[in-house]
Amino acid sequence: MAGAQKSAVPLLPDPGLVWQAFRRNLLLFVAVVGAVLALTAAYLATAPRIYRAQSSILIQPTSDPVETTEPGDARPVVNADQVDTEIRLIQSPFVSEIAARNYAQNFASPDGDRFTEEEITALAGRMNAATIVARSGQSRVVDVIAQDTDPSFAASAANLVAEAYLQSQVRVKVGDTETSASFINARLSELESNALTAQAALDNYRAERGLISGTGGTNAEQEVSALNQQLAVARADLAEKRGRYNAARQQLSRGGGGADVGAALGSGTISGLRAQEATVSAQVAVLRERYGELYPERRQAEQELREIRQRIQEEINRVLSNLDAEVQTAQSRVSSLEGSRAGSLGALTVTGRAQTQLNELQQKADVAQAIYRSFLNRSQETEALRDSALPDARISARATVPRAPSSPNIPLTVLIGGFLAFVGGFGAVGTAEYLRRGIQTRRDVEKQLGLRYAGAVPTLKSAAKKSGPLEAPQDYVLQHPHSLFTEAFRSIRTFLSLSPGKRARVIAITSALPREGKTTTAACLARSTAAEGIRTVLVDADLRRRGSSEIFGFDHEHDIHDLLAGTASLADCVVRDEASGLDVLGSSNVDRPLTSITEERVERLLEMLRENYDVAIIDTAPVLGVAESRVWTNCADRILLLSQWKKTSVRAVDAAASMLIEAGGKITGLAVTQVDIRKYASTGDGDVYGYAKKFRGYYTD
Repeated sequence: MAGAQKSAVPLLPDPGLVWQAFRRNLLLFVAVVGAVLALTAAYLATAPRIYRAQSSILIQPTSDPVETTEPGDARPVVNADQVDTEIRLIQSPFVSEIAARNYAQNFASPDGDRFTEEEITALAGRMNAATIVARSGQSRVVDVIAQDTDPSFAASAANLVAEAYLQSQVRVKVGDTETSASFINARLSELESNALTAQAALDNYRAERGLISGTGGTNAEQEVSALNQQLAVARADLAEKRGRYNAARQQLSRGGGGADVGAALGSGTISGLRAQEATVSAQVAVLRERYGELYPERRQAEQELREIRQRIQEEINRVLSNLDAEVQTAQSRVSSLEGSRAGSLGALTVTGRAQTQLNELQQKADVAQAIYRSFLNRSQETEALRDSALPDARISARATVPRAPSSPNIPLTVLIGGFLAFVGGFGAVGTAEYLRRGIQTRRDVEKQLGLRYAGAVPTLKSAAKKSGPLEAPQDYVLQHPHSLFTEAFRSIRTFLSLSPGKRARVIAITSALPREGKTTTAACLARSTAAEGIRTVLVDADLRRRGSSEIFGFDHEHDIHDLLAGTASLADCVVRDEASGLDVLGSSNVDRPLTSITEERVERLLEMLRENYDVAIIDTAPVLGVAESRVWTNCADRILLLSQWKKTSVRAVDAAASMLIEAGGKITGLAVTQVDIRKYASTGDGDVYGYAKKFRGYYTD
């Protein structure tokens, strides 16, 4: 579990590593930040000052000041599409031209004269280019924004464009009204003539057909109506009289003699006779009881009774005859009325056909009059609207002359410039770190190459405290044995001696490429070791360049070639460095053939050095370009691989390490050379130079 936790990849990079990367590239960061800030300052110094003025328009359809006959809401609802349409209209060249002409009326041209048409056209283009129209959020307010180098012109342009838009709306409305008025007035006289003609035709037709009455209906209709009423009354009267007559006939058929007929009973004459009959009948009854049939008074009374009864019967017959006569009269009246009505109905049929034509004429006359009245009303409304047209918007805010420029926005530009400067600086640092291919820190050695970190060799200029001309590095380590520079070689020697494996008697110093500090490192390491009383020999195995030989001025009769060939002894081939006690086995001539370098000869030479010296340091040629270097390194006890700080790529060092390992070499570690320790954490926080300032008191120059 602990191993799994150690191998887990952290989500965020190590802050210490980030800070070291930043400090390593501090100059790059400062350069990028300075460049961006300089560009920002140059922009602020050269950018033209733009002033911004803003007016606002509220899109609100107004009600017509004149009451019209059109249905619907006088103030329709404005939707987003309509607002966008009005924005396009405000931005149109037509509105800009109106604004330019208004400007020309209120201001003089640049030359002091009146504006010419060409100048007005140019002014309209300038206003159109300087004006930005935008909707304010989701409201019906439209902002007219003018931007120009002249603050007065920006304010005037914003206000004049808003006013020109309102004027354009009024012009359009007036134009539409005048067009409608022209069309309506052209048709009005024609419609008036049509209405009069249709009404005249209606009146003439009605008069010709007799379709006019005092009550508003036709004569035939009124006559039929009256006959229907009379016929209904006559039929009712006939039914009544016929019923009385039939009742009397039924009473007569029952043998009553008509005495109980209702009509007879209602007769005053019959009633009087009935009273006389009753009186005489009473007298006859008395006389019959007293006297016989021949009694004169009885006979006279009976005669009187018969006469009265006869007179009653005659009166009843007369009443029945009257009833029959009344029935006949009523029947005749009904028949007469029916005949009259039949004639009137025939006339009404003819009148109905005429009425149909009359209705058609009436409809035509009504339509003609309605159209004429409508056009007349519209004509009156149009005349009124033409003189009182209002725009469907109003200015809600007017622009004022701006006091400060809106562009460039100095605080915002400085803020953005500073932000971009730091972003660019950090981006440059990150890019530099990403593109870095050279070996720089202990982490690079251990993580990317998988080698042990042997230490770092600083440049003498960065390690020495004093200023001015400095000695050669190989001389400096002798004259300043307690300096930071000399301590670097002691640290490397300690690393080599304490590394596990065979005792470090023969140490081969090599690199992947030339000019990586092999010779300087070898010379300084050898001199500092010999100065401590350790028997040390420096072998110049770079027979092509002879770097170590030239440093110590090796010019001897016998050299390493003779020792390899076995033609001279070791004592005859080495030269003593009196200042340090170091023996130098070098090469006197680069033109000597290299056929003497074989593994057997090199092994024999190194064995000889082991017998006579405590430490033998071999300065070899770059391993990637010179084949004999692998012979020397393969026979050595330790191999110290060097890499120039920040210069040598990881691939080159990795290739050299692979080549040495394949040849059987024993790479003890890798040291970084030519390190500028003045840069913070130049070799990372795992090395002493990450804390160089804290250890300054331990070293003396």
